[in-house]
Amino acid sequence: MVANERGQLLLVGGIAIAIVVFSTILFAHSLAVTDGITTTGSANTIERSADREASVERDFGRLAAQTRGDDLDGFEARYEDALQNYTRTHNRVVGGSGGVYLNAKLNETASLGTEVNQTATPAEKFKKPSGGGGSKWDLVNDSTRVAVFNVTYADLNGVGNPTTIVVENTTDRWTMTLDGTPPGKQKEILVNGVSQCSNKGTAYVDLLAGTCVINGTTGTYPTFTSELEGPYNVTIKHGAKSDVRYRFAAIGTFPSTNYGSGDTAPYPVVPAIDVTYDTPSASYNRTVLVEVDDG
Repeated sequence: MVANERGQLLLVGGIAIAIVVFSTILFAHSLAVTDGITTTGSANTIERSADREASVERDFGRLAAQTRGDDLDGFEARYEDALQNYTRTHNRVVGGSGGVYLNAKLNETASLGTEVNQTATPAEKFKKPSGGGGSKWDLVNDSTRVAVFNVTYADLNGVGNPTTIVVENTTDRWTMTLDGTPPGKQKEILVNGVSQCSNKGTAYVDLLAGTCVINGTTGTYPTFTSELEGPYNVTIKHGAKSDVRYRFAAIGTFPSTNYGSGDTAPYPVVPAIDVTYDTPSASYNRTVLVEVDDG
């Protein structure tokens, strides 16, 4: 009887020990799996990757601002060259020391934005892009971003009415009037009814920078971006004989009633960049929309 009880105790004790050992093995295994996913080392790796990508994207934005300036012509080619130079420099400096290499290319198809470039000769004058009738038209509606808005005001001609540019949101309005004394020698730029620039000669106006230059005389004024919150509707009403030309690039709706085939073209207001990262542990691709850093 005693031997029987002792045997049962040994059996129960053995089972208990086995359960403890087996549970310990399972628990240890679960810690190892969890450790492989959530260790500080892995978190640091992910954080370093995110920081690296954010830094590279900021560089892309600064490069875009530097190569774009206020010039639409050839921006894509200049930016592509800048990205190639950046790739070479990054890989020589960062790749050589940290083992992280990249390749960056402009993806024009995925980029956001549209260009209207009316810089025709004086004989064609300033007109509704589609060539249709009417002296007033919507340049863009619901624009969330304007990248370039430059105006060249060459002549008023005869007794033609001044040209007016109106920028509106849902509650407020900003206006610029290109006026002068016929036959157009004396130019005057008014913003919200206040004269900001006046002289004889051709006027060069940058609506985003808030500057106008006429024969060496420079004026500054509050821009529509500083006074109004977007999205913006931009309308132009031009004098029948005014010689005014403009360059404009934005994200927004360009009404089909005002634009015919060939009147607009894609333009990377917000560039898309295809980036390949090669690291010691992985190779992966990303396409990112770049915030252009104008600061």
